[in-house]
Amino acid sequence: MAMAVLPPPVDIDNDTKKAIIDGLKLVMAVFQESGCLAHDVTYQDLISDPEILMSFIQTFLEHRDQVDHIIHSRSGDGPVRDDDMPLICGVSLNQIQQLLVRTCAKKVFEQDRPLETVTATRTKKSFLFFKSTEHVEVQRPSNDPVEERKIRELSRYIAFGWQLPLIEAYRHYLTYQQIMEIGDDIVALQSVEDIAAVASYEPAVLKKVKQQTGADFGEILAKQPVAIGGIAVWNREMYEFYRKVLGEKAWTFFSREKAFFNIVAALDKTTARIIGDILCYVAGENLSELQRLNIDKVEVLVTSLKSAFGERLPGILSTPAFAKDILRKVVDNLIHTNGEKDRLMTAFMLSCKAQVPAVLEWQAKQPKA
Repeated sequence: MAMAVLPPPVDIDNDTKKAIIDGLKLVMAVFQESGCLAHDVTYQDLISDPEILMSFIQTFLEHRDQVDHIIHSRSGDGPVRDDDMPLICGVSLNQIQQLLVRTCAKKVFEQDRPLETVTATRTKKSFLFFKSTEHVEVQRPSNDPVEERKIRELSRYIAFGWQLPLIEAYRHYLTYQQIMEIGDDIVALQSVEDIAAVASYEPAVLKKVKQQTGADFGEILAKQPVAIGGIAVWNREMYEFYRKVLGEKAWTFFSREKAFFNIVAALDKTTARIIGDILCYVAGENLSELQRLNIDKVEVLVTSLKSAFGERLPGILSTPAFAKDILRKVVDNLIHTNGEKDRLMTAFMLSCKAQVPAVLEWQAKQPKA
């Protein structure tokens, strides 16, 4: 799914609201007549039940040609297929979707408000128009100012049908402070698991990472939100360095455990560039072995390993035991071998390729993770 962009905010008057509701009811009637929508679904059902609303939005996307005679653009040009195009009612289809989804979310939030017992005064009429009062205990939805503030802020970022299954997760996992730090990029979180992952980081961490990553922040949330923890370990300069070196694979690198970053911190930038995307999967024990080599010999060994093992290399270098069982001897041999880099490259490429059967046999004997 492409990165979502919130539609412009819309503030509608009563006439526009009536026109939208009347249009929606006409659309519903057409879909009910054609069998695309259950006959017993009402407009109130639509704005109160996330599952019904999500189904209705999907029905519209799949069968919008059935209602082309109802939906008209302000310009009057043909069937409306651009959901950001203003309609004759003054708002776009995306803005109508936003209004529907936010209204539904608001009703869900209101239903979930805990009840509190309060004492109320009730007036009763008695004989000859005399009135008496009595105090009774009643239940009403509680008013939690902190929760209300969180819901108001969260509602600003709810605009799409695909968010309907996530409404409860937004409210359950995220705090007001986290929502404030994430801002518009909340729309990049497209699963309950991703929302829960982001919620595990303190607002201060989210703020730091957002400042460091800039325009990348939304992409990180969309693709690998657990990378937030790794990015927070580094300063802005080092974030930008590894982002440039690793490209899209940087999110996998930053998702690694903090103990691994302690080993990576000892790398100079030239060596880190040579090792490259191996940093996304190499076990710390194997990286420590590579660090024993000078820059030229690191390049010789990395190039030779990639050439010999190809797609198998991640599975090999991600195994910690490879360091002690095999790699250490290879590194020792390279340390004590002298010569021009080109000659070393040729020799170790042949050497690594010769070891492939033995390494694969060793790998097959390793305990399964």
